[in-house]
Order: sequence, then C-alpha cells, then structure tokens
Amino acid sequence: MSERSIHEFGDKQGSVRRVKHAPGALESWEKVAAKLGSRKAALVEGQLIAVFDDWINGCRFHMGWAESEGNLAGGARFFAIRRIPVRAYFWYSKSSRNTIVVSHYVNKTWRKLRREDTARVMANWEREQAGDLNK
Repeated sequence: MSERSIHEFGDKQGSVRRVKHAPGALESWEKVAAKLGSRKAALVEGQLIAVFDDWINGCRFHMGWAESEGNLAGGARFFAIRRIPVRAYFWYSKSSRNTIVVSHYVNKTWRKLRREDTARVMANWEREQAGDLNK
C-alpha cells in the first residue's frame, strides 16, 4: 500500500465532487504537522484524507465531520473539519459546482474562533469566489 499525503488533494476531482486548496493552504498544513509530531501528524493526516476521499466520492459530511464556523459575504458560510487538535477551514464554492475550497489549517489550542482565522478565510474566499466572478 502506498503512503498518501494531504497534498494529493491540492485540487482533486472524485467521482462526484472536488476538493481544492486556496493558495497557502497546503503550506499551513505543513506548519501544523510540524507542531504535532510525526505520529500525531500522520494520524490526523490519515483522518483528513479519509474525510476528503469519502466526500469527493459521494458521501455527505456527517454530523461532527464539519461544523459551521462563521459568515462570509452574501449569506455564505464557512465551516471547519475538526480532527482534534486540527481545524481545516473551508467553504462550499459558488463558482465551481460540488466543490469545497480549503482555506487553511490550524493547530487549535484555544476555544473560540480567532479573528485572524476568520480574516484569512474571508481573504481567501474573496480571492477565489469574487475573483472568479470578475474574469
């Protein structure tokens, strides 16, 4: 069996859906993984790969897989895939059907959503979504 990496989901189309990562998202994973230690990082990465694989191949996000975290412009929302202690912040793309865009990853050791994480999601959302509308 070959070893898998979260990097294969940089922009991956499954049989039903697609996962994309915003610029800098995979780099944020590397920073988070370095803080976790190799065993914990491998465990969390495997869990994230399983969630992404299931989702792109037709499974819906089940309760506990992804939780609503905050609001974006135009009534859109962003979510977090929670694999303690890691959060993967994402939104459902309006410009690409059946696609989620992962904004970034954090090693969350605090209770509440930080302003800087919300700002980063919003900046990535504006770059990806609003930029697509102006092409």
